[in-house]
Amino acid sequence: MVNKFIKYIFSLLLIPFLIFAQIKEELNSKNLELKNIRNEITNLESDLSKLSTQEKNHLSVLKKIDQQSLLLGRSIKNLEKEEKTKEGQIVKLENRITVLQKKIKKLQSEFGDYLIWLYKQGDNSTLKYIFNSESFNQALIRYKHLEYVHKESEETVNELNTAKAEMDESIVKLEKEIEEKSKIKEQKINENKKLLERKSERNSILTSLKKDKDNVVKEIDEKRKMEISIKQLIADLIEKERERERRYRTEKLKGNIVSYEDYFNYNSFQNFAELKGSLNWPIKQGKIGRDFGENKNDKTKTVTLNYGIDLIARGEKEVFAVAEGIVSAIEWIPGYGSVVIITHRDNFRTVYGHLTDINVLEGNKVIAGDLIGIVSESLEGNILHFEIWNERNYQNPQDWLVKK
Repeated sequence: MVNKFIKYIFSLLLIPFLIFAQIKEELNSKNLELKNIRNEITNLESDLSKLSTQEKNHLSVLKKIDQQSLLLGRSIKNLEKEEKTKEGQIVKLENRITVLQKKIKKLQSEFGDYLIWLYKQGDNSTLKYIFNSESFNQALIRYKHLEYVHKESEETVNELNTAKAEMDESIVKLEKEIEEKSKIKEQKINENKKLLERKSERNSILTSLKKDKDNVVKEIDEKRKMEISIKQLIADLIEKERERERRYRTEKLKGNIVSYEDYFNYNSFQNFAELKGSLNWPIKQGKIGRDFGENKNDKTKTVTLNYGIDLIARGEKEVFAVAEGIVSAIEWIPGYGSVVIITHRDNFRTVYGHLTDINVLEGNKVIAGDLIGIVSESLEGNILHFEIWNERNYQNPQDWLVKK
């Protein structure tokens, strides 16, 4: 029983260190991710700058621009998140400085009262105060009172010095946070500018490519070949999730303290299976341009297997999550462009392809109706590719979406 109690107390003492280590690891991981994203952006930019004007009017260049746009968008979202964190830290430090200023003012006032009292007593004030007593008992009481007053004043001075030191440290931290926030803001502005340049360049290339019908055929053919990539990505996500759950159970059995974030607790989410036939469409206005299953293309004379449906967006082109879940992947896939995958309860997943201006990050929790991004324009038009999976089994989205 005693050993269990000691173990429990020891584990409680370890919690702050484990949390600090976890936060440090997350920060290092985030910094590494941003560094890798910037390296990829630089490499793609270098590749594009080497191409002539004629070479730029090619389908492969459009892919590179789309890849870079996805990375720039991801970097901007990360910078926005970092900027928000800095804003929170700045507010906390400003509040702490205000509290310390009030505390210092109060302590200075208390110590000032003590100094005024000493001054009024004149030289040898302490001895006079004791010897002017009318009796021994009064002298003893006065001595004890003075001892208490001196002790209190000493503690006030120490407290005052500590508060001043903490305030000075907080001011230095505040200045550093403000400087870092300013750098993040500047970087965000630069990357937004770059993204706008890429969008303008993309529109110009897209207009040129649309003039040649062969390019449309090539894009459709590439989509057919790369359909398997989404299937593989789903399989990878299933394995990652199983491995995470295995690690969690192993650590729990060992009696270790483990962090199991609420947003990974899919059982607390809305029951996806019960939503069959009542899911809202991921776009507000549109129609099905390519059905689920086998599709024959008259232009290419080929039969393709569609794991989902292609929705032709009309009017507003915003794309919304169809149910509660976690953004588990944001990837670029040839033929499908920027793809977002959301994991729902009981191993259901929804796939949203051909996106631009992605509004989420991996790990974000979303609910039905949350904005994910915008339908990107391809050679075929503004088409959203949408899939529903349960484990490794692809579902017909038309059975799940509410009838229009």
